[in-house]
Amino acid sequence: MIRHLDIRNLALIDRMNLDFHPGLNVITGETGAGKSIMLNGLAMVLGKRADTSLMRHRDRKLVVETEFDISRTDLKDFFAHEDLDYDDHSIIRREITPAGKSRAFVNDTPVRLDVLENLGRRLVDIHSQNQNHLLRDKTFRLRLIDLWAGNEDLLNEYGRLYAQWKEHEATLRRLEADYERMKESEDYRLFQLEELQALDWDLDLTEAEQRLRQYESRERLLENLAHLQRLTDDDTMGLSVQWTEARGRLEQAAESEPRLQDILEQWDTLFEQWQESLGDIDRIADEYRWMNDAEAAELREKLDAYFRLMTKHQVADQAELKALKERWEAETNRLDEIRAQRDALRKQTAGEEKQIRSLAERLRERRRSQIPGLVKAVEEHLRQLGMEHSRLKIELEPTEPGPYGADHPVFLLSSDKGRSWGEVRKQASGGELSRLMLTFKLLMSRKTQWPTLVFDEIDAGVSGDVARKMAAMIRELSRSAQVILITHLPQMAVAADRHFKVYKHEAAGDVVSEIKELSQAERVHEIAEMIEGKPPSESALRHAAHLLETAKTEAE
Repeated sequence: MIRHLDIRNLALIDRMNLDFHPGLNVITGETGAGKSIMLNGLAMVLGKRADTSLMRHRDRKLVVETEFDISRTDLKDFFAHEDLDYDDHSIIRREITPAGKSRAFVNDTPVRLDVLENLGRRLVDIHSQNQNHLLRDKTFRLRLIDLWAGNEDLLNEYGRLYAQWKEHEATLRRLEADYERMKESEDYRLFQLEELQALDWDLDLTEAEQRLRQYESRERLLENLAHLQRLTDDDTMGLSVQWTEARGRLEQAAESEPRLQDILEQWDTLFEQWQESLGDIDRIADEYRWMNDAEAAELREKLDAYFRLMTKHQVADQAELKALKERWEAETNRLDEIRAQRDALRKQTAGEEKQIRSLAERLRERRRSQIPGLVKAVEEHLRQLGMEHSRLKIELEPTEPGPYGADHPVFLLSSDKGRSWGEVRKQASGGELSRLMLTFKLLMSRKTQWPTLVFDEIDAGVSGDVARKMAAMIRELSRSAQVILITHLPQMAVAADRHFKVYKHEAAGDVVSEIKELSQAERVHEIAEMIEGKPPSESALRHAAHLLETAKTEAE
């Protein structure tokens, strides 16, 4: 519900403040007084396009601020989803700077215009003769039928399953896309993976390269070691023979010179170390003697395979090559997983679709069974509104399942008792469309709660008893929703719970638009002027007072 509206610097409005109330708020005033400008301001704060040409003073901001009581709405989830601070009394502000920049705020938090418009649709429904867009909205037409049919529980069940089905379908599409993408490269990947898996992954490349270098230098090494052995072991000139002879000489000399005894011991130590090194040389030589060509060829083949694949895949070492192998192995396993998930999800979504179609058929049957009663109720109200020759026909055309079932509702209207038919939005005049929408909203208000309803001269083209009956319908609407009604008809104005008047006056040599709430005496005078014009006669004043008293009695 709108609690307060503040408009600044908009066309004829310099500053306009008004407090709205529950029930029926009626706004009257002469043509051109500023009623439509006020509605433009309200539309702006609800997210509609701002016309900068309507700025009254180009050097000041255009500001529209509205306070809403949203305590009886279910908007907490919306506020949470949009990361907005929730408050039962929420304030929406729209600003247009002199440079033409638009800014919007909800409880002082900046918001995008699309978020503001989405919120606005949930708070206020503005209706005028030129804004019967809801009749073009398939969702609105289905909502009317379902509210009348009491399909809420069935719709909730259908909606829950439909959302689940669409979510699973989206997941399935992603899986199928991933599968096809990975499948395209599967043959290439498997071939490359087969080459990598054929490598000896227990092989230490550093040790293998060293061992191969040893093999390739084997002959020269063994030749040198053999020559060394001959130098050492020759019976006449070998180093061992000469060392033994030299030691004997040193030992004899040490008998005469005690200081040579220490040197003799050093020689013995050196001899032991020499003998140990000769043993090491023999063992190394044995390793080379037992290395065969087959072993070297196998080692060379393994190393060649490694270096070829490292070059092919542009990696620096064995670790990077192993990481590539493991990644391709994971992709291969992932492809198998995706295939299994895809097949399971195909089966699941097929089952869900079958359930969805079954629920959609149940919805269709319920809708068709209740449409005659809805049509009868609509036609009864249309007769009260002066459309006694009009007939309504509602047909359901099967479609693919959507969020609200698998039906496309077609509303047909005949203005000649059923002799010729056409789609409502094409067949009906502006006035007829307005009366139809009023009837639809009234019937829906008996089943659900509307946001604030704004009617802009919905009574155009009606008068007399029809206007009185229309006022009664709007008054009934206002018992379940806040209604703001702009009207030129006294029969409508007398039904108000609160009556406001928009008027123009001069201030500091300038024309400005103002609004005020009327007292009971002011209401009598305003309605008398609506009946007869200015100035109203005593008869018109008495008639106005009578209309107000009658409306009060009927409301009670």
